Amino acid sequence: MFSIEMLFAFALFAIGLYGVSSGRDFLRIFFSLEMLLNAVIMMLAISAHYLGMTENIALAYMVMILATLEAAAGVLIFAATNKITGTVIPDEIEREELS
Repeated sequence: MFSIEMLFAFALFAIGLYGVSSGRDFLRIFFSLEMLLNAVIMMLAISAHYLGMTENIALAYMVMILATLEAAAGVLIFAATNKITGTVIPDEIEREELS
């Protein structure tokens, strides 16, 4: 079932890549980047499992946990930016609002 799992990881990567390239607001771009990171980690863990190198799968899970914590920090930054500027679209933020 190697191909089905890898296809799922490739689909997750493709969705993340589409979200990064088409997103205009901070939150969509941020979560799309998280999807890209998790898809790559998933591909590496699947490959390691099928090659018999299971020693470092715990490291992959730790990286996913750190990525989740990073996502929480990103949501806090998003909320602070929205509170200060009143918008979440980067093109609409004025330089004077950030100073």
